Amino acid sequence: MPRIILRVLLPILILLTSKAFALPIDWHGVFGVDSTLIDSYRRVKSVTDNSSSGNAGDGGTQEVPLASGNHANASWQSYIFRLNPVMIINDSATLKGEITSGYGRGGRLGDNSTQSQEAGFGNALYVQNTSDENDSVIINKVYAELYSDTATWVIGRHSSEWGLGVIQNAGNDTWDRHTFVRDGVTMKIKLGNFHIQPFWAKINSNGSLTRATKVKEYGISLLYDNPERDMSFGILFSKKQNGAFDGQQLTGINSAQPVGAASATTTAIGRTDVKLTDIYFRKAFGDLEIAFEVPILSGDLGFLYGNLTTPTKYKAKAIIFESKYKASESWTIGFDAGKVSGDAGGTSSFDAMYLNPNYQIANLLFRYNTRAVSNPNDPNAVNGKSVYDSYITNTMYARFGVKYTAEKWTWNTGFIWARAEETAKTGATAFNHQSNKAFDAVKAQSDDLGYEVDFGFEYQWNKEIQVGASLGYLFAGDYWSFTNDPNVTNSTQNSYAAQIRTSIDF
Repeated sequence: MPRIILRVLLPILILLTSKAFALPIDWHGVFGVDSTLIDSYRRVKSVTDNSSSGNAGDGGTQEVPLASGNHANASWQSYIFRLNPVMIINDSATLKGEITSGYGRGGRLGDNSTQSQEAGFGNALYVQNTSDENDSVIINKVYAELYSDTATWVIGRHSSEWGLGVIQNAGNDTWDRHTFVRDGVTMKIKLGNFHIQPFWAKINSNGSLTRATKVKEYGISLLYDNPERDMSFGILFSKKQNGAFDGQQLTGINSAQPVGAASATTTAIGRTDVKLTDIYFRKAFGDLEIAFEVPILSGDLGFLYGNLTTPTKYKAKAIIFESKYKASESWTIGFDAGKVSGDAGGTSSFDAMYLNPNYQIANLLFRYNTRAVSNPNDPNAVNGKSVYDSYITNTMYARFGVKYTAEKWTWNTGFIWARAEETAKTGATAFNHQSNKAFDAVKAQSDDLGYEVDFGFEYQWNKEIQVGASLGYLFAGDYWSFTNDPNVTNSTQNSYAAQIRTSIDF
């Protein structure tokens, strides 16, 4: 019987395979490897871990936990890998996707070198290096583009990019670790210089398949883009709504957390109705180009602080400005500035804005989640499970940079200054933006985040291969020495990050 089945199925499989290979498939993607070193990643001089002692245990301290061995430096090697297949079905349809491995479009070298069989045979299999059989392939995107006379329809798991990429960022750059995901439908309409894109998406349906646990998003973007005048501007409006009983994915902050508690308690966030209004403008005046983006979050964020009768209002905003002046064919001068709101600790509203993790301004400041250094493999870590889960938030900053380009070389330098918008004040409730915890402040906190000097280069080996290195030296401000414990006083320690990398774009 097995032979009969094989004789029947084999010709069918061969026929189906030949049909599949008849469709043209273009394979594009990125592969890159880097090595990163962060000296004094905790940004304090102390070699004793006081991150959970005394009042610091209530979540207010800025001190980062020490890893095993009490080392002040961190180093790791990571890779980024993504495949972007494009399958042309016919003149009216194209299938596209993005396939990656691991969290953050890749992983770290050595992050999965222990297989389950070694758990009980660690000594016997010590010299055998194998990969973790539990690792899975991640599908970030898989969608169809359907072309008609009036519009292009994008259906499936796809991405979106708006403006400067401050909130919605598709992660198109080589070293972008994240991509904005939209599971749904986007309709792309072009009328002259106007681009209109209404959309609808189902963000989460894990709790159940009823309306009680749904999370959906819908909205529309309108962009005017005039290449002749080298100008574009537009507005994005979206609403994201959470079902009343969806508490598996989203939890809130309990403002009644006792001082000295080991961690913040949380409760289901419940029903939400959050609105995003994002304004974008870009204009070039000869060799000078300016752009700004203003995202505003409003609406109801659910029972964020444990009050099950009155939802918390969302009142967050950011103003991001970018400019560059092309002084010559080789020299470009840039100036960027931004104001990203923070939360003062009140319970009536949540005012902190977190920008997309792909949007960064420095080689060290805001770029890495140093709280993940001591435990980078915890999938349930409240502080983020990756060093790349880091966001620009609660800050006013300015950046001045110069770029020099010569044939295959590109050299970058930058100077960044930043201060915090909201800090802890003695006797008042405050909010820790790095750990997402509310706490009762018993000490005052400085707003000085410090300033940073950056340097880096990129060498275009050939059309596909690029080699680069970067260095960022942070003169850490006193903001990072805050402990919220009158018995513990920290002193800041300057920190630097150095990285070498190579990538292949194909």
